[in-house]
Amino acid sequence: MSKKTMIYPLLGVFACTMLTGCMPKMTVEEMKAQMPERAAELDQLESFIGKWEFTGKASMSMLEESLETTGVSEYEWGGGQGFMIGRGAFTMHPFDEGYGVETWTYDSKAEIFRSTWTDSMGQVGVGVGEYDEEEGVWKMKAAGNGPWGKSTMKGWLKFIDDDTMEYEWAEYQWWQKTMEMSGMGKRVK
Repeated sequence: MSKKTMIYPLLGVFACTMLTGCMPKMTVEEMKAQMPERAAELDQLESFIGKWEFTGKASMSMLEESLETTGVSEYEWGGGQGFMIGRGAFTMHPFDEGYGVETWTYDSKAEIFRSTWTDSMGQVGVGVGEYDEEEGVWKMKAAGNGPWGKSTMKGWLKFIDDDTMEYEWAEYQWWQKTMEMSGMGKRVK
């Protein structure tokens, strides 16, 4: 075996030795003690919990007319109230009904809310959000990938009262705004 071909097995042995020695040994009790407590900031998501009906409009750069939007979403706690799950059905009339799932949690280290979503229109994405207590507004940014390519989004959501929210949302591809949505949500349950 030449020196050149011998180096690869030696690098493999070295890497395995390093990886197996990196994690300290501990007991189950020690591991449980290291688990973080539920972040108190998650309580800010409580306003979303329940069933909501939405109405609004969507304007897209590729269409001349605005579309009416309607939808129903239900938000519930998951994972011992460590994250929120939202499931919804929506329609941009005259298109068929679409479906989506999202999750929200709080990243204590980064001190920000994080979200994920996917929908039946082929869109997937991740986002961040923060609640501005002074303004009473949720401010959100996201990045997604869908049938028309990669996009970035930003918007806001505000609770008018315990059972009413309003929102605005815009989607961009590079510097061009491709969609703008706005509307209201009413708690029905």
